[in-house]
Amino acid sequence: MIPAEKFLIRLQPIATKKAPWLQVLLMCCSLFPILRVSSQPYIDPIQVRYMSALESKKPVATPFTHLWIGSDLPIKLKGGAILLFSPYFEQWSLDSAETKEIYPAVQSIAFPLGLIMPFHESKWTLTVLPIVRWNGEQLFAENTFQYGGVALAGYQLKPQQKFRLGVYANGEFFGLFIIPLLGVDWRIDEKNYLFGVLPGRLTFEHKINEKFYSGATFRAPTSSYRLSNGQYIRLDDNQISLFVDYYIGQHFCITLEPGFGVFRKIRTGINKKEYLTEVNWGDGPFIKLSAAYRIRLSS
Repeated sequence: MIPAEKFLIRLQPIATKKAPWLQVLLMCCSLFPILRVSSQPYIDPIQVRYMSALESKKPVATPFTHLWIGSDLPIKLKGGAILLFSPYFEQWSLDSAETKEIYPAVQSIAFPLGLIMPFHESKWTLTVLPIVRWNGEQLFAENTFQYGGVALAGYQLKPQQKFRLGVYANGEFFGLFIIPLLGVDWRIDEKNYLFGVLPGRLTFEHKINEKFYSGATFRAPTSSYRLSNGQYIRLDDNQISLFVDYYIGQHFCITLEPGFGVFRKIRTGINKKEYLTEVNWGDGPFIKLSAAYRIRLSS
């Protein structure tokens, strides 16, 4: 675990420091670590996740796979503001299972670029995160562009307890999608941590020892993708899972995460807010494997 304060340096002197790339990654950490607008006790400069949803007969569940590759690159600017670049790529491959519909693989590439601004001599912070992305059966094809953003106000109630309130908006193919956000970054004690921004993600993490961490996570992804026939497909999932992290060396982390998806839906349409089909994706189990170069932070 690395004390973040030692890396709080400005951009202009980094060339004279040792391991400058590592310092640039970490120098935002003592303020309010975030990953995709989600508070957490670590930074992943690179992470790969692969999820396989298993077929279930009772109830019927559609099997699918999901690949996600992303990065978090924070840079401290003059005056204490932090620039966060968090690009990612993802791909969904759906099996038709016992449904009558056949769905093609869809993918997304996104470029969130955030600015985190602390109010000097105050417990308040403001995060603004514009997001541009291309979602579709083919990347960068016609009518695959989306744009949106996040705004979050943060308040540090206690040294180890921070809360955030804000809003997420995105121009989905089914219409403007707006949802309120509630975030927490709470180090309960030396071994337990609660972090995330609902409704997107909430994680409870427990430290077993220096090599093993465990816990539970809730995620609720919602996205729409342009198909080659001009229609769009909307995917909604709610994932509840348990996880075990194992650290090989100081920074390489592998994760095993079994879980269960509930209230899943697949919808297709042409016009905004008008769906041609609506299919119950089916509740069912999944298994997720991930690997990350991870830098854990200390308070």
